[in-house]
Amino acid sequence: MKLVLIILVGLSLAVAGWFNNVKEGLEIAKKENRPVAFYFYGSHCPYCAQMEEFVLNQEDVQKKLNNFVVISLNISSDDGSKWARKFGVPGVPTIVFYDPKQDKTLGAIFGSRPRGEILNYINNICRKASLKTC
Repeated sequence: MKLVLIILVGLSLAVAGWFNNVKEGLEIAKKENRPVAFYFYGSHCPYCAQMEEFVLNQEDVQKKLNNFVVISLNISSDDGSKWARKFGVPGVPTIVFYDPKQDKTLGAIFGSRPRGEILNYINNICRKASLKTC
């Protein structure tokens, strides 16, 4: 029981302020005219845990991701598998950047990557989406 609680607390830290409801996240994104970052993970994925702990929880990465509405989806859930199929997600962890107004994928990055690589990728997406606050 303690182990389950520790794991859940760790995962909740990685997704603080993120949505896990696609409909709600997309509504906010459209209302605020912001792109979406779909974060696909797996419950028993060690690479996802690594990515969450050492990359996604870092302040500089969080600051960049604040330019997006982040929707965190377990790939095994109904919504997770539906959206993963839509985007052609090859596995987890994967982050898909999406423009909901144009129903257009801006890019995707698969696998646990170093913080610098993730930041560079997000910067490229920010330029592609013409986000001035990135």
